[in-house]
Amino acid sequence: MIIRKSEVTTMPQHTVERFSHESRRAGPLGTSGLPLPVMAGSPPDGDTDNDKNGTIFIQNNRIHVTPPLPSGKPAVISAIHPVILKIAGKTVSAPTEITSADRLTWEIIEKPLYQVTVSEDQTKAYFTLYRVEQYAWKLTDCAAAAEVTVRAEPDSSVLLSTLTVNRVVTELKASPIFRFLNIPALYAELNCPTYRPVCIAEGKAPVPGRSARLDQLFNDEIIAAFRRSRGSAGTVSIPPAAGIGHIVARVLPKTEGIPGFDVCGRILPAPPSRDLRLTYKDQASFLPGGNLLALCTGRPRFLGDGDEIAIDFPRSYIVPEDMGHGAVMMFAGDVVFPGDAPEYTTVDAFGNVYIYGDVRSSAIAATGSIFVLGKATDSQLHAGCYGVTYNRLSFCCAVLIQEVSRLREACAQLARNVESRQQTVQYGYVVMLLLEDKYVHLPRQLRELLGILAGMDATFPRNTGPLKSMLEIFLHPGQFSRHITDNLLDSFLKQLQDVYDTVARLKENEVIIDIAEIEDSTVLSGGDLVIHGAGVRESKLAAGGSISFRQAEAFCTGSSVEAGRRIEAQTVGGKAARGSVLIAGESISFRRLHRSGVAVGEYGTALDEMEESTVFTEHSLKAYI
Repeated sequence: MIIRKSEVTTMPQHTVERFSHESRRAGPLGTSGLPLPVMAGSPPDGDTDNDKNGTIFIQNNRIHVTPPLPSGKPAVISAIHPVILKIAGKTVSAPTEITSADRLTWEIIEKPLYQVTVSEDQTKAYFTLYRVEQYAWKLTDCAAAAEVTVRAEPDSSVLLSTLTVNRVVTELKASPIFRFLNIPALYAELNCPTYRPVCIAEGKAPVPGRSARLDQLFNDEIIAAFRRSRGSAGTVSIPPAAGIGHIVARVLPKTEGIPGFDVCGRILPAPPSRDLRLTYKDQASFLPGGNLLALCTGRPRFLGDGDEIAIDFPRSYIVPEDMGHGAVMMFAGDVVFPGDAPEYTTVDAFGNVYIYGDVRSSAIAATGSIFVLGKATDSQLHAGCYGVTYNRLSFCCAVLIQEVSRLREACAQLARNVESRQQTVQYGYVVMLLLEDKYVHLPRQLRELLGILAGMDATFPRNTGPLKSMLEIFLHPGQFSRHITDNLLDSFLKQLQDVYDTVARLKENEVIIDIAEIEDSTVLSGGDLVIHGAGVRESKLAAGGSISFRQAEAFCTGSSVEAGRRIEAQTVGGKAARGSVLIAGESISFRRLHRSGVAVGEYGTALDEMEESTVFTEHSLKAYI
């Protein structure tokens, strides 16, 4: 926002001299008070059509215009900044024809000597100097021509004024920022100009408070217990559960911020701090000191983001060790594998997944965290928000929402086409026609979702009966053609969306994937990702938080690693191994790196070899490039 600037230099308007061909040519050579214009390119004998055109010439700060002769064309005039031309009071913005009958005036409008701007947050005012000395301007002389562009140049012999501290202070006295004016900063800029914005007044930014937040104490106990189990060879540590009377979380109350003031002295209120709303029914008790007490046994699950958090204690399911390969399961709670997960296992858990062994050729989706004591090979692991996205139930619902929406639009278009021919058709038959033609793939997707719902655990927190009925209707449209309407399709879409939203609400707000080693796999965490073992090979890793390689000799080869915050790697790439690509929002650190790429924020580069510990932030990487 510009609050004040030095006055724009505007030279007075000048009226242009006008001549007629008669008066120019009537007087003998040398008797006129003005020099004859030079006609460039005129032939020595006889006039041509160009000779009949009007002309313009500039001399001694005056513009002279002569009219065209019969069958000639008027002269054309334009101007270059800072010259402003006006014909009959209207600004000339493009080359314009002019005759001696037109009222032409000109003026100079130049850039101000300085400008004062205020920052977006209103807490700083900046002085930008453009020049210290102001000179008069004069028009550049120009020989007579049919087309002329009027130019001007400073007249170094006529100094109009010099900008001083006193002048700036006087001009700013009427401004509210005068109370906070930093005169030494002004003086330094005027005496040793940098021509860059200089802060000359400063308010005080408000100090934000802190919104209430929940310290989830029991999550730390789970992570600590899992890490202790790494050293317990030959034994299985079942995940810990909170007991009645256990303190599982603590609410840290909100604190109010401190107001500030802007460069004009106005109060800047601090951003409001938000309170926290907890929902825990009869499974917990909130104590006056801010502690949350468990009133049942199990793992406390914290759902929701922002100002509202729901707390419950989901059930746990311990998978039998004799479960065969290729099992498909969905469970509304935590899933525990006491040893290896059988090959080709598909797990959708609305909670945590614990694997006290290896996982191979499997797909694990958890709305909570995933803990793998061993190695993941040729597998897909998704936790938190990724566990919602890649959960089979929500994924199928999302696909069907898109497909059924397109089906509904196609039905409406087909119905309009029929009606335009003065015909009628039953809506259900339109749906049947499209399901047999353009949407022949849709029944397969409907059956897939029906199969998922049929195999669901009964504790899923939503009645899926109405959705199952809808799926049956559209799997057998011939039996229900009279009942299928646009309103029914709309109801179907709403039920699909409700189930999808129910899964999304089961996403836990603090998640982690903790795993020893990853090979040929995709591992995505909505929170942090910790590799506590040998490292990663030929895999894709992503985390909304940070990614950390804990062992000093951990490797990362042939992989894509992306973190919303930090990446803490050890050895990236190798002399005999493929390089990797590391992308982070805040920083990347490593001990050694070979033929790999790094990117932090908006900046990235390819590196050949670095044999020493390095930390890249966005700032340092920008300077390195």
